[in-house]
Parts: sequence; C-alpha cells; structure tokens
Amino acid sequence: MKENQPTLSSNIEACFSQYLEDHPNDPEPEDNSPLFAETIEKNKGRQEHRRCWVFNNMEDIDPKQEWPGLKQFSVIQRDRLVGKKQTTELHFYIESREVTAACVLAAARNHWSTENGQHLSLDVSFKEDASKIHERTAARNVATVRRWSFNAHKQSTRFEKESMAARIELAGLDDNYLTELVLEKFHPS
Repeated sequence: MKENQPTLSSNIEACFSQYLEDHPNDPEPEDNSPLFAETIEKNKGRQEHRRCWVFNNMEDIDPKQEWPGLKQFSVIQRDRLVGKKQTTELHFYIESREVTAACVLAAARNHWSTENGQHLSLDVSFKEDASKIHERTAARNVATVRRWSFNAHKQSTRFEKESMAARIELAGLDDNYLTELVLEKFHPS
C-alpha cells in the first residue's frame, strides 16, 4: 500500500502510531478480540512473531471520503529473528469488507508464502535477481511477462518432465511449442 497510495498510507501510519501511544500493551489473548491477533512461528533457526491490528474508523484515514468502499484497514507487524539478526517490518492493508485480524493474518501469510515460492522459481528459471533492468516501468513490465511465461509453462502438459529452464529453452527453439503456450494461455480449452 505504501507506494501506490502515499496519502492514505501516511494517514494509516499516523493513526497507527497514535494507537500505539494510547495502547502500549497488546490485548490479552483471552480477550478473543476480532481486532487483534498474533502468531509465533519457529522453524530451522528462524522465529517470526506476527501481530495484526484491525481498525474500523475510516474517518481518521479518509476524511474526504475518497474511498467510499473502504470498510477497514489493518497493520501487520512482522518481527523476525534469524540467527542473531532481528528485523521488524510494518505492512499496511486496506479492506473493502470487514474481516477479523486472524483472517487478515492468515490471508497475508498465504500471500507471502505464494510470493516467496514463486520468487524462488522465477529467480532460478529466469535469473530474475540478476536482471539489469532498473527503470521502474520496464522492470514491472518484464516481471509481468516472466510471471505470465512461468504460469504458461506450468499449465502446459507438454514437456512435463522437463525442468522449467529446459521448457523455456524449448519454447525459444520450437515455434510450435511457443504458439501452443500462447494459445493455451489466452484460449484455454
């Protein structure tokens, strides 16, 4: 949310900062509040503590009512400890329907898991991290094409036993396979 809606993001940050000043302690777990949830996950030398707050007062962040369908916003704080390195990140979300903090946490976790899995595959197959494209629009466009290509190859039943890198190379060598990928992606049977 930060990059695409700077005013809304700034208002959410200010509202959340004020909330933390007014409420320095998290709600107790036995309160069973739909407006707060937390999870702690430990595996392979990594610990991640996620906390989510949900807010329903839209006047604080959208005083001019420029977002008529906005029902709530939420903030997720991720505290990660990997080895001895600790990091904290805040993520801001807006919702067009009212959901609990636990639902927001679950949806965000599912999204991050998918993103991380796809990023690894894209980096291995397309060497995405080595890209020299730095202009923002061009980078987004190329990333979109890579994801489209990745998904087209994954959906294709041809060359199922080949690695993704081999499929990409075959598409570059075989016009019929490339045509199949495009037609299947845009005109699935």
